Amino acid sequence: MKVPSTNKFINRFRSKYFLVPVLFSFFLFRGQAQAQKPDSPTRVGVAKARILPERNKIELPGNVLPWATSRLAAEVEGRVDKIMVEEGQSVTAGTPLIYLRTQPQKLELELAQAEREMTVNRLEELTTGTRPESIEAANASMKNAEYALKLSQIELTRIEKLFKGGVLSSNDYDNAKTAADRAQAIYDEKKAQWNELVAGPRIEEIKQQQARLSVADTKIKLIQDNIDRSVIRSPFDGSIIEKLTEVGQWLEKGDPGLTMIATNPVKVEVHIPQHHFYQVRKGIKVQVILDSRQEGVSDRVFQGKVIEIIPFGNSASRTFPVRIQVDNSKSILTVGMLVKVVYQPPNASSKQIYIPKDALVRSPGETVVWVVRPEPEKGMKAHKVIVTLGEQKNSMIAITPKDGKIKAGEWVVVQGNERLRPGRSVEIIKEFP
Repeated sequence: MKVPSTNKFINRFRSKYFLVPVLFSFFLFRGQAQAQKPDSPTRVGVAKARILPERNKIELPGNVLPWATSRLAAEVEGRVDKIMVEEGQSVTAGTPLIYLRTQPQKLELELAQAEREMTVNRLEELTTGTRPESIEAANASMKNAEYALKLSQIELTRIEKLFKGGVLSSNDYDNAKTAADRAQAIYDEKKAQWNELVAGPRIEEIKQQQARLSVADTKIKLIQDNIDRSVIRSPFDGSIIEKLTEVGQWLEKGDPGLTMIATNPVKVEVHIPQHHFYQVRKGIKVQVILDSRQEGVSDRVFQGKVIEIIPFGNSASRTFPVRIQVDNSKSILTVGMLVKVVYQPPNASSKQIYIPKDALVRSPGETVVWVVRPEPEKGMKAHKVIVTLGEQKNSMIAITPKDGKIKAGEWVVVQGNERLRPGRSVEIIKEFP
């Protein structure tokens, strides 16, 4: 029985079962190798190792987040008197949003202000000193007391002589003595008052009134601060998204009244896969694209900057949150929107080599690339280079040689590499682009 040749058998089998080109090439090279002599060169197909300076763009879905979210709470207790906004309304920083009833605090303020006024008047009186008219009046009163004292002493002297002469009784003498002592006491009192007025107010009393004035000022400030804090104001430009109270409701300190968000700028959160995580740095620029999904309407493109990289990933998806700052001054982006984030990593190193994925020969222990190099008087030889794999770009993959070297422009075997051995002579039968 005549056995058909290998090539005829392959053609017949291929036309019947429509084998894929890769399988066809495998059998073709195998048949050719069997037809060769043991020391004949192995026929291979090759392609050049190349430097690809740009990496693939990273495109990931992102979610628009508010720049800030704040639950606005009451700083003082009180009954809600007015609510000035509605849900969905945009407000600017400092806008009054909720008023609490402040009538009791206003009455306390009036009382504190009146007490302060009394203290101010008394302090002014003390610091001004005694009026000349008061000093003159005290001096006149002291003189009158002095005259009365002298008169009583003269009378006492006269009565004392008469008492010793037996003319007057002891009772008369005692009355005169008592009148003289009373006149002396009145004179001493009037003189002390005059001396006090001439010396002026004591420094201790002035300091005491100054302290009272300071206490009054502090009390007024506390009451006024409570009145001011009874108004809940917007802390930033933003939008009201939730109303948590109504007019007439009593709010304790810390009870929330409204929830609002800041929407300019906004944050866009993306979840970066593990193999791209170390390609992202704070401050890098990215594009944020809002798909219009309308015919004839172009997508909106925004420039963003990475501001937060969270080093805590999802153990299931192996992704890590990254947040991007995006200007939203025209209020185009709304919280909750889906956008696309595009990031172009920095250029790869000039030493980074890419080869076709078909050039890889994998085994359980290593990954090998066969490099074809000319040797003097020996022709083309195959050299085994053990590599580690890097980033993939379409049909090319980056490699890092572990054992040996591969230079840009060198030929690597992409067909027939499964039959090669170190130092094997090869014949290039096809060059792939």
